[in-house]
Amino acid sequence: MEHPRDLPDALDDFVATLTAGDFLTRVYHHEHRVFPGAAEKIRDVFGWDDLNEILETHQLRSPQMRLSRDGRQLPESAYLEARAARRGRRRVRVDPVRLRAALAGGHTLAMRYMDEIHPGLSLLSEAFERRLLSDFEFNLYASWQPTGGFNAHWDNHDVFAIQLQGRKRWRILGRNEFSMRARDSAMGTPPAEVVADLVLDPGDVLFLPRGYWHDPVTEEGPSLHITGSIPCTTGMDLTRWVLDQLREDEAMCAELLRFGDPEGPREVLRAVRARLDEAFEDEDLLKRFFAARDDARFGRFALGLPDVETAPTP
Repeated sequence: MEHPRDLPDALDDFVATLTAGDFLTRVYHHEHRVFPGAAEKIRDVFGWDDLNEILETHQLRSPQMRLSRDGRQLPESAYLEARAARRGRRRVRVDPVRLRAALAGGHTLAMRYMDEIHPGLSLLSEAFERRLLSDFEFNLYASWQPTGGFNAHWDNHDVFAIQLQGRKRWRILGRNEFSMRARDSAMGTPPAEVVADLVLDPGDVLFLPRGYWHDPVTEEGPSLHITGSIPCTTGMDLTRWVLDQLREDEAMCAELLRFGDPEGPREVLRAVRARLDEAFEDEDLLKRFFAARDDARFGRFALGLPDVETAPTP
């Protein structure tokens, strides 16, 4: 495997092509865009053989691996089995017969954090991270029947959907006005407006900003696609960073006394507010904030363990 700092040219060029032109300034975070055939040269980064090998060699449980149809998740007992291994160890594995039956019945296989499992997707994820200066992770979706796995829904992160095999239909509806908030409540009701109704062929790429309702359904199977998720940077991220910079500030560390003279705590609050006002009025605040984020080491680390021959003798 190549070192992460030596990304294959095809992956780097692929990401550079997607984010070129007006993408970062006009499209990113704002509107959807289709890139026909953009992934044709990198489709072999992940295929059916890779998926089969992962299912055969990894112990995958919910929420990392799920089977769903029409928005309803299938219980693990319907496609996983527990076997007693050596020394009494209990191992949970995929039951191939029941898994195939569930997939034939229209369930969609969804797998999270694929960039932490597969080297090729790890390299591709890092290429995105370097270009977008943001965290990036890949999920995978495989389906065999013209059914949907999750019904219409919206995500609170931007998405790159890369169609690897088969054809997928995407109905994109209006944008959720609460898309900036963390999704901690019910999804709500999708709008009637259809922004776009399109079909992704193998090699096509769709960028979809956060908040847009979408309803992907397999048009022609078997379908295999991966989605890259890009979290948004919010005012809460900025606030946390500012507070971290003030961790040892005298005003921020003053004790709030619950008993005694009430003027004491009020004085502390006034000092805290003044210190925060000063911090947020700094003209270079955003510059320093983004510089700190850019300095963060995105991507995957390389261990570089010493060779066996050079290991010290006990």
